[in-house]
Amino acid sequence: MPCWPDLWLHLKNLLPLLATALGILLYIALAVLLICAPRLRTRWKMITSRVLGIVLLAPLAIGLPAILFGLALGNSGPPAQMRTVLSARGDEARLSYEAGFLGRDYTEVTLKGPACCQHTVVFWHQGPSWFDDPKLEWLDNQHLQISYHSRPDDPQHCDQHLRDITIVCKSSPLGSGPPAEHDVQPTTTHHP
Repeated sequence: MPCWPDLWLHLKNLLPLLATALGILLYIALAVLLICAPRLRTRWKMITSRVLGIVLLAPLAIGLPAILFGLALGNSGPPAQMRTVLSARGDEARLSYEAGFLGRDYTEVTLKGPACCQHTVVFWHQGPSWFDDPKLEWLDNQHLQISYHSRPDDPQHCDQHLRDITIVCKSSPLGSGPPAEHDVQPTTTHHP
């Protein structure tokens, strides 16, 4: 059975792409309609309409390849990698890692209860990382520990609680060994 909140989240991420495609199609339709001008009988109106249609198509001839190149470049990265860790009572912590261009990686941890299908984001980090770096560990049924490496200026966020689950985030400087016990940071938020 599909999880409707998660399906809506994926559909919501596609809306800007669909709106851009629809806008381009309507723009092309308007230009073609002006060039064809099917009901205009007067010569000067037909010539004016065709000139306006060609003027509308000229920026599209330059802009459309740039838009398509931007979309291709934006979608050319490797697919997101995922790892799931289950607690004894069935709570699911899911790590999602997307490798970005020039170290603009994005790591996210979501939680989902055993009777729920909606994933809730409890941790995210933007900056140089790798798939095996963030460690997820259920200390018990009510405590999730996330250990990771980051730079001081990396945008990141860690929630402390979700329902009856406490989230503990341990951060170490990038390039050092594993996060130590004294590095516990229950909540860390940096906004660029």
